Amino acid sequence: MKNVTSLWQAITGNPLRFLGSPWPWRALAYLLTSLPGGVAVAVVAAFGRQTALLFAMITLLIVAVVLSGPIASLERWRLRLIDPAAVATPKPRTPISFANPTAWREIGYALLWATILPAVNGLVISLAALTVFSYASALPSGASPLVVLLAVVVVLVGLAGCAYLFTVVAAAQGALTRGLLAAPLEERMIELTRSRARLVDAFEAERRRIERDLHDGTQHQLTAVLMQLGLAQLDVREDPERTAKAISLAYDHTQTALDELRRVIRGIHPSALTDRGLGVAVTDLARHCPIPVTLDLDLPRRPPAGVEAAAYFCISETLTNAIKHSKAQNIAIKAKLSDHLLALDVHDDGIGGADAAKGSGLTGLADRIGVLEGTLLLSSPRGGPTAIRVELPCG
Repeated sequence: MKNVTSLWQAITGNPLRFLGSPWPWRALAYLLTSLPGGVAVAVVAAFGRQTALLFAMITLLIVAVVLSGPIASLERWRLRLIDPAAVATPKPRTPISFANPTAWREIGYALLWATILPAVNGLVISLAALTVFSYASALPSGASPLVVLLAVVVVLVGLAGCAYLFTVVAAAQGALTRGLLAAPLEERMIELTRSRARLVDAFEAERRRIERDLHDGTQHQLTAVLMQLGLAQLDVREDPERTAKAISLAYDHTQTALDELRRVIRGIHPSALTDRGLGVAVTDLARHCPIPVTLDLDLPRRPPAGVEAAAYFCISETLTNAIKHSKAQNIAIKAKLSDHLLALDVHDDGIGGADAAKGSGLTGLADRIGVLEGTLLLSSPRGGPTAIRVELPCG
């Protein structure tokens, strides 16, 4: 299977290689795991057989609307049986967000999931099993070895035909699932374009902030240093005491200017992150946070530089928001790096009420994460607590 990139390529490839690969078994598993939903609906229909058909249809529609989100998530996960490289799951939504076209596609798929798809799959599996069984049971008792050999060949051919039938049906249903549940390319491109546009605006605002900090802070301090050194140069012979005072002031202004520069540089990209990685940089953030921070970092190696920087600024922005708005007493940060994913969880016991739609720094975080095809989940009810989960792919 390593040389096959899709189910359709497996079907149209070498028959012996296909029959000896896991693809037929994966296709059969995909069809079998679609049956429980249909069985559950059939059981409900059997118990309610005295109910009017119209009422039953309305009930099925309501159930499809309410459960369309969980069903879609289950089907995207199940799709990996026949498509290991299935597209990433779209961002979670509420089941009744009818303004979102994805919601309508998920509702439509939920109706198919509960009615047509399990019926078709059950029929295909049953017909295949009956056909092979009928070939095998048609062998007369006391038949000659030649007849037995022919029967075995017929059964093997039937099994091979079943393998192809299962795989073709599974591939067709997989294509249907991708078409309905995968985010359309147009929507993903539009959202990506919007995210990048917001990032450009954010970068421009950040550039202006750095210019303002350098102009109002560091430049002012360095100008004061030049003035004090100029006065010291004029007074060095006539008034040594005044010269010493001027040099002392110049030293203080220089130290302040260096502190300002360190603060500005730390806001751009901290040296601890560049030199020693995300764990050390996050530990440094926690040490300087006025709210007690509990760390649980599982980082066996350094992630890619872009992912590492995004993760750092996510944690930094989250801590900043917590300090300014949450009134929290404790913050917990958890980071876990697996083979293909960096997961971050930040939890505080504050008053909650964080909302990315209100133009907070969370919007910028979502844009930064979206460019890396990551996800950001926020839970912050009024009264707290606030929990933020960030997932960044590292493959």
